[in-house]
Amino acid sequence: MKKLITIVLFIFISNLSFSQIQAVKAGNYYELNDLWKRDSISVKQLMDTYKLDISNLVYVKFFGDFELSQELHDNYSYTTYVYALDKKTGVVTMESIPHVKKLPKPNKYVMVYCFDNYTDSKIINIKVF
Repeated sequence: MKKLITIVLFIFISNLSFSQIQAVKAGNYYELNDLWKRDSISVKQLMDTYKLDISNLVYVKFFGDFELSQELHDNYSYTTYVYALDKKTGVVTMESIPHVKKLPKPNKYVMVYCFDNYTDSKIINIKVF
């Protein structure tokens, strides 16, 4: 009888816990081609501000080229150029953030992507490795 009560109680608690967990999409993530279609003016403004020429760099997808992306992030120095739009106030901020790693910056690769969340902000990143 104790085992039966324990099992029923366990099932009840499990169902209660798992039913409260819901997957909620936080926003949209998009990369170079889609980003150019959606936010070309913002990307151009960021590139013009920091005088970036990415035309001769090899484009790396964050998820599509995950092994290379991870290797670059873990081992090589790089600079992240950030364009952030506060959706509530309309204020845009831009900054350049250097990341120093074990190996020097090869100046060969670029990542361009955006996370546009549903509430407060849209952030565009250009990472030059």
